[in-house]
Amino acid sequence: MATIRNRPINPFYTGIVIPDEYFCDRKDETEKIISLISNGNNVVLKAQRRIGKSSLIHHIFNQERIKESYNTLYVDLFGTKNYDDFHIAFQTRLLNASFARSTKMKREFAQMVKGINISLGSVDPLTGRVSLPSIGTTPSQLPRIPLDDLFAFLEKTKKKNLIVFDEFQQIEYYPERMAAILRSYVQSMNNTKFIFSGSSRHMLDLMFLNSNQPFYKSSSNIDLDIIEYGEYEQFVTRCFGKYEKAMEPDAIRFVYDLFLGETAPMQETLNQVFSGADTGSAVGIPNVCEAIETVLDSKDESFRARLNRIEKEKTRNTLYCIAAQGIASNLTSSETMKRFALDNASSVQNALISLLDDNNPIIRKLTKGTYIIEDRLFELWIAREGGYLEIKYESAADRFHRQRLLEHPSFKPIAPDN
Repeated sequence: MATIRNRPINPFYTGIVIPDEYFCDRKDETEKIISLISNGNNVVLKAQRRIGKSSLIHHIFNQERIKESYNTLYVDLFGTKNYDDFHIAFQTRLLNASFARSTKMKREFAQMVKGINISLGSVDPLTGRVSLPSIGTTPSQLPRIPLDDLFAFLEKTKKKNLIVFDEFQQIEYYPERMAAILRSYVQSMNNTKFIFSGSSRHMLDLMFLNSNQPFYKSSSNIDLDIIEYGEYEQFVTRCFGKYEKAMEPDAIRFVYDLFLGETAPMQETLNQVFSGADTGSAVGIPNVCEAIETVLDSKDESFRARLNRIEKEKTRNTLYCIAAQGIASNLTSSETMKRFALDNASSVQNALISLLDDNNPIIRKLTKGTYIIEDRLFELWIAREGGYLEIKYESAADRFHRQRLLEHPSFKPIAPDN
């Protein structure tokens, strides 16, 4: 328990690594994943972006049962494009892992590369961080320890290892058959377990549930959903209460509905709300709206650049249409195309393909013919630019329930307390 002296200035963390005391819920998911790993299973963890998947992974790393029994390694594959990118990302993370920094481990690494005539570089005596030799500027020019040796090293460690490859679906876009390459290592590992996590359920299902794919039935599947409202309300109330501050229940519900239960934008907004809250008084919806303005201001440059990268006016108009509708459907109807200057059905379909780009999707398909903007804050920024942000606020609860029903047909809204 954090004391008043060492408690954080703000309990709403916006980064990936969150102290246990300020980590919201996920008790069942944490227990299930630890149990699967402890019983010798690999895990594929699927979740849409911004609902706390990466934070959950680091939370699991911090649990005693994992810390006592496993060395842990987190490798983010987002942005990697080929085998060389993967190799460098994995090697760099492994060389800088705490369990590979000791003199003994460093000697073993040095022995590995003896035959390829490279140095492991220097070690910062304060941080223990390894600096690789600076040879060239591209991954293909950097010195590499063979994957055979990297995986073999993991089999020699005294403690078992838990390796996470985040955004694992990215390897499907490599020109090399990376899944087949990795499967040959993974299936032979006795000292190491893996979590393959990602934000594309469709791609991960193809990789792990398709009998024609190398990773077919190689891991236990877990689908991560948003945190239930009741848990999140208690969490927010508790965090404010620790600082003798308060937030009105309808304001908490407003944040949850507006951001569709997505943890990342809720935390970012509540971080701002909390920083402006006075001791002894409760903040309400107007305070939330002020905080959202601050968050949108901080993202103005990056969001404007994202919009400017959409060169075709027809594609941009399709995006505006989706932003205005929130949950967009009937995009090729004559009424919709006329209202949003969408030209013709063919141009709309081409725009959707561009906006759905797997490597950097701007929109997401909910059901056949139904689309939303992937980043809710980006949608709100577009709404502010268009002068209809208030409409988004007013329709937040309805939007939340509509989207949940489309994504989860069995979803049953809970009536608010009178």
